[in-house]
Amino acid sequence: MCMWIMVGLDEWIVVDGRGKRQDWPVRPPLAAEVTASLATHGLSGCVAVALGWSSGHIGLGHVFSGCTDGQGQPPGPDTWNGPGGYLERLEHALDASQAAIPGASQDRYRDAMLVYSEDTPTRTVELLEQWLRGKGFAVSRDAGQGGRDVIAGRTQDEDMSVVGSGAHAQYFVSSDLHYGPGGHMTVCEALSKRAMPADR
Repeated sequence: MCMWIMVGLDEWIVVDGRGKRQDWPVRPPLAAEVTASLATHGLSGCVAVALGWSSGHIGLGHVFSGCTDGQGQPPGPDTWNGPGGYLERLEHALDASQAAIPGASQDRYRDAMLVYSEDTPTRTVELLEQWLRGKGFAVSRDAGQGGRDVIAGRTQDEDMSVVGSGAHAQYFVSSDLHYGPGGHMTVCEALSKRAMPADR
């Protein structure tokens, strides 16, 4: 059993995928400690960024389709570069995540998966992949997943899996929980001004 946290539009959330806790805000209170997993949905042009560290921490970001540098497809203004752009906010979110995970910046086994609805990668996918590779992540892609939810969690053999499932029909959103030292979430960051918790 695990507790699901649904990641909203332009949110970035990291949790300890191995750490178990009992103090989840549910009634009646839990009788045993459980781990946390992450999920997101609604990838109509958006990109899910799933991250895994050898510490057992997992991360999931839901990046809006309007994240682009003004080149390639889809067309649009440059929202990647400049003050307050996606690159700056992603850098801040990743720095905060790796600062909160002991040894993360020296971790040689950091994985990332980009999940998106289109059959061919958009400029958003290309930018995210280039950025993550530059940060030392091994990056893979999963295309054509517009009809599936994206789930980031630890498997029994400690690998990170990204699959579609209905197991998270009941879930928390970020505004239900706390982040930081001692929180249910290790990190919770906004990637743009439009960032919001997931729908219930």
